[in-house]
Amino acid sequence: MRIESDLLRNLLVCQEEQPTSTLSQDLEYVASLLRENGPTLADRYSWLEAMINHVPDYIYAKDLNGRFLFANNAVVLNNGLSSVDELIGLTDYDLHGPELAAPIAEIEQRVIESGIADLGYEERALKGGPDRWLMMSRVPLKDSEGKIVGVVGASRDITARKMSERLMSVQAQLLEMIIAAVPANEFFETFSALLEKAAADVETAMFVPHGKAELRLASRSVPGWLKDTRVSVADMSTAAHEMEQFAASLRHPRDYVRSVEIRASDGSLHALLVLTLFGRSPEPSFSEFVTSAARLAGIAVDRILAEKRIRFLAEHDALTGLLKRDGLDHKLKGILTQAAHEGTRVAVAFIDLDNFKLINDTLGHDAGDELLREVAATIADTIGPEGIAARIGGDEFVVVVPGAGEDLMAQAQQLRGSISRLHLVEGHELRATASIGLAVFPDHGASPSQLLARADLAMYRTKRDGRDGVTLFAFDMAQEASQKLLRQEELRRALNRGEFLLHYQPQKNLRTGVITGVEALVRWNHPTEGMIAPCNFIPMAEESGLILELGAWVLERACRQGKDWQDAGFAPVKIGVNMSARQFQDTGLTEMVADVLARTGLDPRWLEIEITESLIMKDIDAAVIRMEELTTLGVALALDDFGTGYSSLSMLKRFPLSKLKIDRSFIVESPNNPDDRAIVSAIISLAKTLGLDVLAEGVETEAQAQFLLSAGCDEVQGFLLGRPEPPEAIERLLPGEKSNQTL
Repeated sequence: MRIESDLLRNLLVCQEEQPTSTLSQDLEYVASLLRENGPTLADRYSWLEAMINHVPDYIYAKDLNGRFLFANNAVVLNNGLSSVDELIGLTDYDLHGPELAAPIAEIEQRVIESGIADLGYEERALKGGPDRWLMMSRVPLKDSEGKIVGVVGASRDITARKMSERLMSVQAQLLEMIIAAVPANEFFETFSALLEKAAADVETAMFVPHGKAELRLASRSVPGWLKDTRVSVADMSTAAHEMEQFAASLRHPRDYVRSVEIRASDGSLHALLVLTLFGRSPEPSFSEFVTSAARLAGIAVDRILAEKRIRFLAEHDALTGLLKRDGLDHKLKGILTQAAHEGTRVAVAFIDLDNFKLINDTLGHDAGDELLREVAATIADTIGPEGIAARIGGDEFVVVVPGAGEDLMAQAQQLRGSISRLHLVEGHELRATASIGLAVFPDHGASPSQLLARADLAMYRTKRDGRDGVTLFAFDMAQEASQKLLRQEELRRALNRGEFLLHYQPQKNLRTGVITGVEALVRWNHPTEGMIAPCNFIPMAEESGLILELGAWVLERACRQGKDWQDAGFAPVKIGVNMSARQFQDTGLTEMVADVLARTGLDPRWLEIEITESLIMKDIDAAVIRMEELTTLGVALALDDFGTGYSSLSMLKRFPLSKLKIDRSFIVESPNNPDDRAIVSAIISLAKTLGLDVLAEGVETEAQAQFLLSAGCDEVQGFLLGRPEPPEAIERLLPGEKSNQTL
């Protein structure tokens, strides 16, 4: 009580000497007194004890034999005791048994013997489960003379930090797997291993959806009771509950099983993680860790699958799943290299579906896409795993078969037959025939580009020969294709050089003898080959697309010629101009015709555009719209080669026509053949009933002319009247003051 008597005496002295002193001055004086005299040992011990009992860390002191000398409340309560007195004198061996106590005693003995503190050592806690972690520090306990008399220990619960570190570690490794683009199955394997490494006495199993309502094991490291397990679930959204029920029927009573869903960003199930904790239940921190890790895993698998899909689509067709051209070239190059080394043959088949556009036009593109998927699946099934298949165009496929044998044509015919089987598409039974061309390594080429080009040439030969067949490449096809390419280039240059000209064939009224019109027919005046007929270059112009430019030139030249004749004093006559299918399908046709008429000054009523039945029937609705646009301009429309197409007679009333032209095939035998006579008479009667003019083509004899006249067909065209001639030769036949009509 020396401090109390000294403090009282000093306070009295303070009041006598400084009666007017303030309370703050008194307190400052007391504080200085405390600093000079300090508390008693009992006071200091009392304060220290109160302080360390309020600290949540574990603090204790032991003697040289490991007996507790002191511990705070955290240590007392953690060991299930009610007061520190119960702990004094006990050792860790008394509290935890030899297995757990031995490692602790070893560390503390080392600190006592070396006098060196052991700081920051992390270890699992002895109590609270294997997921609970402590950071331990031990320092020597010394007496007043500096002699080591024991050890002082302090530990802090770092479970939350360890969980955070584990989560960060798992996250880092997940990111590494994303960057490395590991396959999903390898990802699940690694993820399971990471979870097992992060906790003690835990085994994992990963299940992935298989089919519509089944889970299949997807990891190798699993508890024995889960091996070779497949779980059927009624609904994948309840997979976790179903798995836990299944596990509960198999596991040991003391074990704890928990399932965690790993879901995609769209909510679908990526996988189901099943954890078995042996002989214990999980700590909340571990459960939180697993939930967070599963969420990260879902994001990671999303990324892995997205990148896998991107890589797949880089080489594969999105619609059919077959290879694209780039992927085909890469694989074919490797196959050819191996075949050259082994001395084997490789077959390349180029496949084109016949009349596929008709399916798209009639049933729609969705049906067309479905048919393409069906055909692709058929091709893949037919060639088997040893071959590869690719889709390289809208309805074009390529098949590569390594190790091709002598039965190559038979195999190709089998493939053609498989493709042509009935396919059920949106309720329609469709039969997709195919034209196939074959080329063989090394017989027909040594590189992918050569083989593909030559298989393509063979396929076009199949098309030309009637479709739905198989053709093996021959080198004369390449020579023909080369000549065709050269001819196309010549055709292109001919347009630029002005090598084309028009001849005109007269059309005559048999009753009046007057020329009523002329048909403009294009000729190619080749610089070395002379005059080339339209049948030798028009199909090529259509195929190459040059027909649009050539057709525009023909239209303008013919209109200008008709206006020139009128300006020269000749009576106006109809100028007939043929229109190709490619031109008629061009959306800018009407605008182009109007522009030509405006530039040339020809009255639209003197222009007659000739179209064919087959042209109209490609797309009837669009054709009718185009015809109505042209007739609105005042242009006349004639249906050429009538009777040879496949339009129904009932469709004629929809077409805004002004004339029917009877095909020459009905005229040749008409004077003597009753069937031809009947057909021609019926066409003439039909035209008149519909209010249309009618003209017969290919009239070459007087007998034909007399029959037509008697049948009521007044207008004719053919060699009887005159062959196609240059404008100057036609002028003498034209009506008007300058003409001198003689036949």
